Amino acid sequence: MIVADNASTDDSVDYIKLNFPSIILIQNEENLGFAKGNNLAMEFALDQGADYILLLNNDTAAERDMVEKLLITAESDNSIGIVGPMVFDIENKSLVHEAGMMCDKFGYPIAIRGEEIDDKQSISEVFFVSGSALMIKQEVLKKIGFFDEEYFMFAEDLDLCWRAQLAGYEVVVNRTARVYHASGGSITGGVMRGRSYTTDIRRIFLRERNTIRTMIKNYNKGNLIRMIPLYLASLSLECILWTFLLKPRVSICLLKAVGWNIRALPDTIRHRQSVQKLRKISDQHILEKMIKGYGKILVFKHVGIPCILES
Repeated sequence: MIVADNASTDDSVDYIKLNFPSIILIQNEENLGFAKGNNLAMEFALDQGADYILLLNNDTAAERDMVEKLLITAESDNSIGIVGPMVFDIENKSLVHEAGMMCDKFGYPIAIRGEEIDDKQSISEVFFVSGSALMIKQEVLKKIGFFDEEYFMFAEDLDLCWRAQLAGYEVVVNRTARVYHASGGSITGGVMRGRSYTTDIRRIFLRERNTIRTMIKNYNKGNLIRMIPLYLASLSLECILWTFLLKPRVSICLLKAVGWNIRALPDTIRHRQSVQKLRKISDQHILEKMIKGYGKILVFKHVGIPCILES
C-alpha cells in the first residue's frame, strides 16, 4: 500500500509511521493537488511492477471484498480499462452517492443515483468513475498517460476516463463492490443530500476551468468547433443568471475559468495532439454515451438553485 501525503498539517503522517510502518509513504513538501499527488504514487507503483492500481481517497472506507470484486471485473474482459465500485455515504450507509458517473456534452458531471440502478445488472458501463475510488490497469496508464497535472483537482477523473475510452477501453462499475465516502473533505461542498446541493466558489472555478480543457483535448475538430461556441453562449447566460441572483462572484469565477483556458491554450493543444493520436473510437460513439440535454439545468430542476459557499 502506498500513501501520498500532500503536505498535510495534522498528525496523519506521524500516525501512519507509528501504526502502519509497512506502508510506503510519499511525503510531498507542498500540496501538489489531487492529480499530481496521485500521479507520483501511480508512477512509483508502476516502477514496482504493479499490474493494477487502485486509488482511494483518505475520506473513504472500503468493504473487505471490494478490491477482489474490482479485480475480478477488470480481468473478466480485456476491453475493460477502468472499474469502480458503488459509492455510498459514509454516515448514512444506505444512501447511494453514485453508481458511476455520466456527463453531458459539455462535460458537466451527473452522478448515477440509487433510484436509477437496474438491480438485475451487476456490471454496468458508465462514462467515468470518480477518482475517489478508481481501479485502472497498468496497460491503460502506459498507453494514455496519467492525470493531467494542470487540473490540480476536479474533472481529472472525467478526463482520464474520456481518454481511456478514446483509446478503445471501457469504463465500468461493479455494483456489488462498495465503498463509503465522506465527500467535501478537500473543498467544502459538492455533496448532494436529498433534494439539496451545496457547492463552493473555488470548486465551481476548478470544475469549469478543467472541463473546458477536457473538451478541447478530447473532442475531434468538428465537434470542438461546434461545442465551444455553444458552451460559451450557455456560460454567458449562466453569468447573467448568477448576477441576477446577486451572486456576482460565481459569474466572475466562470469568466476566470475561460480566461485561464485562453492563456493555457498552447499547452492544451499540445496535450490534445497526444490524445488524438491514440484515438480508436469516434466522437459519435462518445456522444452516444453522454446524457441528453444540459446537465446544469437537470440539477436545477432536481434541487433548485444550489447553495453557494463564498469562501
